[in-house]
Amino acid sequence: MNKILLGTLLFSPLLAAAATPSFECAKAKGAAETLICKDAGLAALDNELSALYPKAIAGFSPEQQKSERAIQRGWIKGRNDCWKAGDLRQCVEESYQLRITELQIKGGQLRVPTPIDYQCGKSLTLSTYFYNEAKRPAAMINLSEGNDQQQVLAYETPSASGARYEGQNLTLWTKGSDAMLERYGQPTLNCSEIPGN
Repeated sequence: MNKILLGTLLFSPLLAAAATPSFECAKAKGAAETLICKDAGLAALDNELSALYPKAIAGFSPEQQKSERAIQRGWIKGRNDCWKAGDLRQCVEESYQLRITELQIKGGQLRVPTPIDYQCGKSLTLSTYFYNEAKRPAAMINLSEGNDQQQVLAYETPSASGARYEGQNLTLWTKGSDAMLERYGQPTLNCSEIPGN
């Protein structure tokens, strides 16, 4: 019994240190930060993001770094607004996963995969980079329609069949060499992989 107690006392500082986020828990504000201080998994995500952020933006221009700092402040505000969600822990965890994935891709922290090109309808093409090694699998989707070009980062979400990626005003389903693209306010398009990729 004494050995168990002694072992617990010896290792409890290590367990506490492992659950310490990058910010001071004594100054935690709101339900989200309080939860991060109590949850070892969320604290680990916070530390992962804290270590990744400076590496990811190191190669950015001063203007890009300034913009990214503003995005980070907005992200922190959004994470802290998770108190409004039905499941606080799930919201905070997902918020970290998405931000880490975004920084891994934007900051060149992952190997750039070979793109897969799709033809959607008559005039729209997609050049899609599937980042399966990211914190959360994601797709960087480059849409080209005539002279219009758009880039959207979409995150993999649960799907009954194939893979489903959701980004801002866009959903892409893929299965084999086929895909389906939904965009807000636009008709759904069936897509086929362009041979030769």
